[in-house]
Parts: sequence; structure tokens; C-alpha cells
Amino acid sequence: MQTTPLPFPDTLPKGYAYLPDEPTFDPARHLALEAPAQVWGLQALGYDEDAILAAPSKVGFTAPFRLLTPEGADAMERVARDLKRHMTRAADVESYTGNRNQAFLAGGVYRSRFLRDLCNSLDVADFLSEIAGAPIGPHSLPSQQVYINYAPPKVEDHVDVWHADSIGFDYVLMASDPATLKGGEFEVFLGTRAQASEATGLGPDALNLGYNRELPRDRTVSFRFPDKGYVIFQQGNYVIHRARRLDEPGERMTVVPGFVPLDTYVPDVTDVAHVATYGEPGIEAELLRHGAWLAAGKLQDLIGSFDPNADLGAMAARLEAARSDIDRVLAITPDWSK
Repeated sequence: MQTTPLPFPDTLPKGYAYLPDEPTFDPARHLALEAPAQVWGLQALGYDEDAILAAPSKVGFTAPFRLLTPEGADAMERVARDLKRHMTRAADVESYTGNRNQAFLAGGVYRSRFLRDLCNSLDVADFLSEIAGAPIGPHSLPSQQVYINYAPPKVEDHVDVWHADSIGFDYVLMASDPATLKGGEFEVFLGTRAQASEATGLGPDALNLGYNRELPRDRTVSFRFPDKGYVIFQQGNYVIHRARRLDEPGERMTVVPGFVPLDTYVPDVTDVAHVATYGEPGIEAELLRHGAWLAAGKLQDLIGSFDPNADLGAMAARLEAARSDIDRVLAITPDWSK
């Protein structure tokens, strides 16, 4: 059943506050939704027909395309730079369980109204849905609606190592001027999760933890963004990718908004157990609401399509699927109810 995106919370988690002075997001002035010139499907990455049919979209990733006008890109650059003082590193988050060491800002939608309104823009979501060939909306976990990645302090470190995403869909938006950078390309491994698992030695379910070594160069494609305000859209849990290190110090800022399928019968690929380790304020409550949203979509469909002559086993299976959404988030930290 296709449902509607969750509304953005009325209350900020403790510890967050909006920027006191920032641009106001205006779709008419700030959006320039131009279709990508090239799209690589999951088939191009080597996924077989069964895997593609099980995925919410056939799309793997796109070539860079413009999403923001020059004015919108300038506003985004200003916001990303203003938020840099809140930057942290994954290795400094005590509860984090991955191998990635990027310098990043989490909870951007709780710190910037500009980011909040961009990430929750239905104009953008509808446009990306057309590219994906499936309805998607702003992620049901607000903390996953956007991250900002910054260049790490050590130039020899990759901006972000090879990994798959812990959510399904996102786009990577260049927020700083790429003409000032040497290195820092966005790279994609032309292979499947299984092939990446074999190449990295990571289990197929651990690819989102990150791998800080090289993958075969003849099996990667590299992109430079034409300008700030350009994006690459991807089904990131299927696409193994990284942001390569800079060849010399520079300001590299990318904004990464996340999205979720609106069909609640599509298997949820959000790695809720891993997301729970991110340590962001309010994330536990977000996860519980996420499970409730998925279950509610299934329950509403079951209620709305009620037929007293329907197959009881099929009805029970749909009810069980809704319950499993709730059980899945409750099982992450059993003491949430205490």
C-alpha cells in the first residue's frame, strides 16, 4: 500500500537548535530540477533478475544533474558552512559500530530550517520518484533525512570510505565549489553487494560499516560534479560507493538527503540496528515511530480492503507482517520500555 510521508516533528530533540540567521528555502527560486543525462540500472551493476524484481526500483545511480539554481546552491553552501562548527567524526561517537571515519554533521534538519524544508520538499520527492520509477518520500527517520560530509582534517584520509548505505535512497549534493578541489571524486564500484563482499571480506550485511582499502580500479567509475548544486541520485543500499580523498587540502562539503519507499509492503532496507548506534538525540523515538509507520500502512490496507470471504491465511500473514515491523524496532534495545 502506498502511504503518505510522515509529517516533520513539531518538537526538536533535546540538544538541537535552528540556526538564528539563514536563508529561507523557496522552491521557485532555489530548485532547478533537471533530469540526469544518464542512469545506470541495477542490471548494469550485475544484479540478476530476481534481485532487481525484489528491489523497490531498478535504478542504481545517475550521472550528476542539477537540482539547485545558482542562488539555491549559494544558500546551501552558506548553510553547510555555518553548520560546520557542529561537525563530528564517526570514530568519536562512542556507540557507533562501523569502520567509517568521515567528518560529518548529523541531524541537519533539526539545525537548519533551510535543510528541513528542502529535504521535505514534495517537489523534489516527486521528481526523484520519476527517476526511481517508484514513489519515494522524505525518510521516515528525520535524522536520516540529511547528513553533511566535510573534508577530513587529514588530507590522506578519504572523505568517506567504500560502503553501502544503511537506507535505501539518497542523493549526494555538492555544496561547495568543486572547481577549487583537486581529488575528492565520487566513485562507484561496478558490482553487486555480493561481489563487493567478496572483494572486501565484509559480510554482505556489513557493507554499510565501511571498508578503508582499495577496490579494483578497472571496476569503478569516477565522477566530478560540474558545479555546486549538482547531485548524484542513487539506491544507496545496492550501490557500493565512496568519496575519494583530496589530493591537497580544500573545502569539500556534500549534503546527503535520504528517502524511503512510500509502499509500506516493500521490504524495509533501513538497517535499524545499525542506525540505533549513531548516538543522535531522539533517534530511539524516531525508530519506534518508523516501525509504527510501516505497520500502520499495512494495517490500513488490511482494514480498507476487508472482505469477510477473503483467505484467512493471507489476512493473518498481512497482520503478521505489520507486527514484525513493530517487533523489529522493539528488539533493537529491549530496555526501551523501562
